[in-house]
Amino acid sequence: MPQDRQFERVKQRIAGYRDEMIALQRELVRRVAVGPDSDGPGEGEKAAFLTEALTQLGLKVENYPAPDDRVAGGSRPNLVARLPGSRPETLWILSHLDVVPAGELQLWESDPFTLRVEGDRLYGRGTEDDHHGIVISWFAVKALMDEGLTPSRQVALALVSDEETGSQKGLGYLLDHQRELFSERDLIIVPDAGNADGTLVEISEKSLLWLRFEIKGRQCHASKPQLGINTLRACAHLIVALETLQKEFNQTDTLFFPPISTFESTKKEANVLNINTVPGHDVFYLDCRVLPVYDLSLIKTRVTEIASTLQVRFGVEINIQTVQEVQSPPATPIEAPVVQTLCRAIEEVYQRPARPGGIGGSTVAALFRRVGLPAAVWMTVCDTAHQPNEYTTLENLIGDCQVLARVMLDAG
Repeated sequence: MPQDRQFERVKQRIAGYRDEMIALQRELVRRVAVGPDSDGPGEGEKAAFLTEALTQLGLKVENYPAPDDRVAGGSRPNLVARLPGSRPETLWILSHLDVVPAGELQLWESDPFTLRVEGDRLYGRGTEDDHHGIVISWFAVKALMDEGLTPSRQVALALVSDEETGSQKGLGYLLDHQRELFSERDLIIVPDAGNADGTLVEISEKSLLWLRFEIKGRQCHASKPQLGINTLRACAHLIVALETLQKEFNQTDTLFFPPISTFESTKKEANVLNINTVPGHDVFYLDCRVLPVYDLSLIKTRVTEIASTLQVRFGVEINIQTVQEVQSPPATPIEAPVVQTLCRAIEEVYQRPARPGGIGGSTVAALFRRVGLPAAVWMTVCDTAHQPNEYTTLENLIGDCQVLARVMLDAG
């Protein structure tokens, strides 16, 4: 049967999975998979459910657990479910099991761990981040199986732990201890970021640098400021002085939006509790999203120079701590097979041009790229990840599922 007719059958099959998609989201949402770094139980219950369900679907499921004595059972699950293909090379679709905590419950309109369906929207913690990825890959595989079709290459669904808190117990563990699972000939798709119309195929990330500034002076009564050293004043001037980073590191790259490096002062810790006290201690943070062309060591050197000038001017002590530092790995080439195959599938399903691009946030795909494995990050997003009343839509789930099914048939 011609491939186009096969795919039309698959598309229709996927469109009929609406109720089953809702049912799977309901099962995933109610199994709390917050990691132990956020005082959660881990991913074990969700992984056990998925192992049984994927096995019943007819897939071979393996677990590569990462030791972690903070959770029941002493390990964090990393599942790989396989569907044989016409060729031995693998199409990997990697989603993550863990979710972030619910946050302030009063901001939710319903229980975050009970699925709420309103029209096309599915509400609940994890529905978008990253149950979306799990659901679309699951039903793309199911559609091929239900139609009796063999994918062009082996399909492997990777369902990993710890993505939300660093991936050292997830993909990082697999790359360190099971590197033979992955080959440079494989295609790797990570459905965990994208844009609202599903046309962005992420191939690069800005480097990430989070800095903590601690300013020490001398507290005193506000009526006698000459007896103290006001750290809030120094803090304010330092925040303004750091704006020069934007001017100094000013290269642009249209692969990204915005196409510039950004340096944003964000969190400010509380200092004194009353109005009539001059603070002698202040802490604030700087979030830097830096174009890959710059080495982060250059940013840190310039920040230290700016802080040193302010120390002398205001007579304070400024300590700078690196909270997180991730130098962007080389981008996945635009001409990489995974990028080209995925773009073709998006354009066929959504009838609009897809475009490779970069993002300011960091994704688990960076771990693949760092070891020379080209990976593409993509899905259609509602941009509600980590928010109260997180949701995804059935329309996005069905469309994205059809895209993955197209890739499975086309990934020669």
